[in-house]
Amino acid sequence: MEGQITLQELNSLIRENLELAFPEQIWVVAEIGELKVNRNGHCYIELVEKDDDTDTITARSRATIWAWQFRFIQPYFETTTGQALSAGIKVLVSVTVEFHEVYGLSLNIKDIDPAYTLGDMARKRREVIEKLMADGIFDMNHELEFPEIPSRIAIISSPTAAGYEDFMNQLHGNKSGFKFYTRLFEATMQGNNAPYSIMDALDMVYAYEDLFDVVIIIRGGGSQMDLSCFDHYELAAHIAQFPIPVLTGIGHEKDESVADLVAHQKLKTPTAVAEFLIDKMEVTALYLEQLEELFFDEAEALINREQQRLADALRMFKPLIKSNLDRNIFTLKTLSNKVKPLVSETIKQEKYLLMEKQQLLKTRTASFLKHKTAKLHELTTTTVFTGKMATRQTCQFLDEKKQELIYLSRRKLEKERNTIEWLEKNNELVDPKNILKRGFSITLRNGKVIKNASELKPGDEIISKLYTGSVKSAVKK
Repeated sequence: MEGQITLQELNSLIRENLELAFPEQIWVVAEIGELKVNRNGHCYIELVEKDDDTDTITARSRATIWAWQFRFIQPYFETTTGQALSAGIKVLVSVTVEFHEVYGLSLNIKDIDPAYTLGDMARKRREVIEKLMADGIFDMNHELEFPEIPSRIAIISSPTAAGYEDFMNQLHGNKSGFKFYTRLFEATMQGNNAPYSIMDALDMVYAYEDLFDVVIIIRGGGSQMDLSCFDHYELAAHIAQFPIPVLTGIGHEKDESVADLVAHQKLKTPTAVAEFLIDKMEVTALYLEQLEELFFDEAEALINREQQRLADALRMFKPLIKSNLDRNIFTLKTLSNKVKPLVSETIKQEKYLLMEKQQLLKTRTASFLKHKTAKLHELTTTTVFTGKMATRQTCQFLDEKKQELIYLSRRKLEKERNTIEWLEKNNELVDPKNILKRGFSITLRNGKVIKNASELKPGDEIISKLYTGSVKSAVKK
């Protein structure tokens, strides 16, 4: 067929046209999907582009940074941006388009602009802040009242982080001797999974909300890329809406993360967070000491005033009390003279009534005792008679049972005696001696009883036991 070409010829044409179409380097915006460095120092990258709304990949291409270029590009990028050249970041790269007949299309990266990556991170961070403000939650944690005694602390950190150890040493080793209750809720503090790990820890703290005064999110320092997880919208929203004041000590001073901005208080380092809490306790302690001094001063002044008032009252009322007491004594004497005859007459009447009641009680008691004595005698007589009758009947019943038992025992003994006599006679009948006495004999061979003639053969020697003596024989037939 005319016009046909080979695959190699086609690929060569593609290469030649691409070289004509892209003779110079091109600046391309893309996201690093994957990044690998082999043992020779060559860096192999997969560049991707994603849809902003669905996050699906709309374009993909292989790219290479040769080892001699990678040794310069990597440290310059990481020093400028403060983050590692890794998957998940957006970059502006200068590339040449290359096509190989065997290996296909590839981009050769000549340079990376770190300013673009920094700008993209700042843009994303600004968008997160604007969304938090638009949702009306940016200042929610700021508006919570900070506790005067922040002694119960929930800590979100990696247990192996140096910042966590520094925080604990600073907090529990405070010179004022303040006691703090702390509980660690473990979380991953860097990487793509860090926001979700921290949010899970916050959810666990929320389950014990009433047990804590504040929440602390701490970690040591790190590169800007390591700390980019704290610009995550959902994590910032969790912190902003958390019902307990949140303090951050993420350990970087140059920039504030979104998590720092929405937290109730942002401190530079984990140690600074511990100092902040200790200072709060010291302020409260000082306030309480001032209140205590004020209380004692007021109490002492009040006591002095009341003592003076009491002394003045005593001086004022002493003459009045003496005059009032004299009048009351006179009144009491007058009443006493009037009451004495009345009391004497009343006592005499009550004594007479008491004697009458005593005599009446004696008469009624004697009659009651006489009646009860007669009843008791009657009951005793009846009880004795009944007891005798019952005893006689019981003795008669037992005597009858005794006679019956003697009769049955004799019957049983007689029956057993007859059985024994019958067994003895039966044993005599079956005794071998008695059977031999009647003319029978027992045949034995080698001491064994012969019951069947088929057990013998010619030549066998047998013994016949008789009632008296025995006979030895030889079998012929």
